[in-house]
Amino acid sequence: MTDPDGEFIEIFRDEASGRLDRIVDTLLALERGGGAPDAVDSLFRDVHTIKGAAGMVGLNDVSALAHVMEDLLATARHHEALAAEHIDPLLRACDALRLHVEGKGEPNPGLIAEIIAAKAPGNGASVAPHEPAPSVAAPAPTADSRSIRVPAEKIDTLLDLVGETVLHRRRLDHELSVNGHNGHGVVTDELDRGERLLNDLKGAAIGMRTLPLSSIVTPLPRAVRDLAAETGKQVELIVVGAETELDRAILEGLSDPLVHLLRNAVGHGIESPQERERAGKPARGRVELRAEQRGSIVEVTVADDGRGISEATLAEARRTGSLTAVLTQPGFSTADAVSAISGRGVGLDAVKDQAEAFGGSIEVRSEPGHGMQVILRLPLALALIEVLLVERAGNVYGFPLASVEEAVSLGATLALAGRPAIEVRGHSIALGDLAELMGAAATPQVPRAPVVVLTASGRRVALVCDALLGKEEVVVKSLGPLLSSLSTYLGAAILGDGRIALLVDPAVLVRASAQPGAPAAAPAAEPTAPKVLVVEDSLTIRELQRSILEAAGYRVQTARDGRDALTYIDGDSGIDLVVTDVEMPEMSGIQLTEAIRAHATCSALPVVIVTSLGDDGDRRRGIDAGADAYMVKQRFDQHDLLETVERLVGR
Repeated sequence: MTDPDGEFIEIFRDEASGRLDRIVDTLLALERGGGAPDAVDSLFRDVHTIKGAAGMVGLNDVSALAHVMEDLLATARHHEALAAEHIDPLLRACDALRLHVEGKGEPNPGLIAEIIAAKAPGNGASVAPHEPAPSVAAPAPTADSRSIRVPAEKIDTLLDLVGETVLHRRRLDHELSVNGHNGHGVVTDELDRGERLLNDLKGAAIGMRTLPLSSIVTPLPRAVRDLAAETGKQVELIVVGAETELDRAILEGLSDPLVHLLRNAVGHGIESPQERERAGKPARGRVELRAEQRGSIVEVTVADDGRGISEATLAEARRTGSLTAVLTQPGFSTADAVSAISGRGVGLDAVKDQAEAFGGSIEVRSEPGHGMQVILRLPLALALIEVLLVERAGNVYGFPLASVEEAVSLGATLALAGRPAIEVRGHSIALGDLAELMGAAATPQVPRAPVVVLTASGRRVALVCDALLGKEEVVVKSLGPLLSSLSTYLGAAILGDGRIALLVDPAVLVRASAQPGAPAAAPAAEPTAPKVLVVEDSLTIRELQRSILEAAGYRVQTARDGRDALTYIDGDSGIDLVVTDVEMPEMSGIQLTEAIRAHATCSALPVVIVTSLGDDGDRRRGIDAGADAYMVKQRFDQHDLLETVERLVGR
């Protein structure tokens, strides 16, 4: 039986979350000098509702904080304006409320005292744009992986279609039983109707699985605002196409990449107001996040009007033939100096990997002085994907349409760096045989054989096939546990004639085409390099440590917190060393170290703590927990890390 109190709290959380989103949007609009005429009244009503509802469900910490916010807003409503200096504490109060609503909050008497003091007479009553004090934006909400919240109208549509399909089946059965072959025309009409109903059902089922981009972008304007304040810049975030829907799993994996792209745009792309004015630009920079559906593909773009790439980077891109490939190299950085926001070259390679893991692709466009665009092309849904089916040497393969540039006929070939190539629209593209790249027996090519041009990671490859079977939307099936380790394939699909099509990762083919004689699907040699588990809740630090270790030849697995790390340790006996932060959600690095030391089979696993907690007491707690080494982030040096890891794994 369902706990009624639990149901009420869930209802409250849904309502409070929506109202907090609206409060933050209104406060940011007021800070920019905008906002509706009744903005302060709207703020007061939302806070008042949260306070009352929290009291009803017994969330006293929420009620207490909302109460002092309500008092401050009541004073502002009396003056018919909200003081500029009151916006930042109210935003921080929203952060605190959100944590309380999610069940993660702690009492904050200091913040309550600050808000109480703010409503004292003489503290101002008019909003003017100002440089807000840095504060920590609320994290992007993550959905519970065990359930999906679906709007009622989507369920109604699905139920209507199910009813129509049942009725169609009954009509078809009746026609066949009564008229047999004499009713051929009616049966054909009903089969056509059934095809339309199935397509509608498929669309409705996808709709049940998809969510709008707006479900993850709510915290982003606040994050951009805080980053701009931290760097002394003026930045406006514009979101276009927030109603565009994507598979829920893709959206969950998209939050971190979007945050990183925005951090790069604000911290590295947008210039200071003075620099922008010297360049003839408005003092306020513009960052745009837009999404647009194109058939079964969704394009998500982060664009800014900042300084763009340097002339040196542009020259390198012209030399190699791909700006995307240059900028997505692991460890590549265009920053002159390292900062807390950007400059370590961590990010675009991770964003590329994330997009390609979903069967998508990335493209980067930029010119010196004219900003940058990062375009992610992603499938609308993971379970259904639109592919181009081809045949080679008796096997059927599928390429995601997001990576298919075009198909041409094989004509004259030329040599490019000593290897075969073809010319397509004035560009020379490396030519490969799909059979050879997939490790299959390469039968002779047919005359004027079809060639498919694929693009991935900013590079292109032309692949010779025997036949183009056409475009088709297929249901992606897992390859099963025995083949799940083959990174060559995204999965498989069963075709209408019963044949199996292997869905190929275009990025793997592009990489394999650059290595003659190395089939993409050839069994990989058993890796002998030590495996390091990096445990860190910060995406930037996690990717930094990963790139350093991988560049040194180590295999790297990453985890977001101690609990995830233990799961990996329990399931992978090949982990040779753990590098962990201390302050993490779910389970801290100290708790993780203690759990490893108490582990039945991994108690001797070396542990290196890398943390910002640097006093003697913190260091002693780490060593007492069983850490083999303790490193402080403020004095972090990658050579020290590599020397420590090498010493502990005996490499």
